[in-house]
Amino acid sequence: MSIYLNAILMLAVTIAAFGLLAKSVQAIRSKSPVWPWQNSNVPPTAAVRLSVEQICVVDSKRRLLLVRCDEQRVLLLTGGPADLVVSHFPATVDAAQ
Repeated sequence: MSIYLNAILMLAVTIAAFGLLAKSVQAIRSKSPVWPWQNSNVPPTAAVRLSVEQICVVDSKRRLLLVRCDEQRVLLLTGGPADLVVSHFPATVDAAQ
């Protein structure tokens, strides 16, 4: 086996060992394993309270976002020199739809 292939193989094994060690320490501290593809901040039974309903591209920098939190909706303009709240829709608007 060439020396370069051997070095690459040993580097890959070392990185994998450090990753496994880090995950083991994290599982021991939290008493439950957390895998990289799982979102550890949100329990699986929690209801989604915040969501982006629609996105509209205004130009190359700015976007309009319709964001919903519980029963309220807010229209945001992002990407310019400052992010702006364009409009706030009260909860009664959602009940009428």
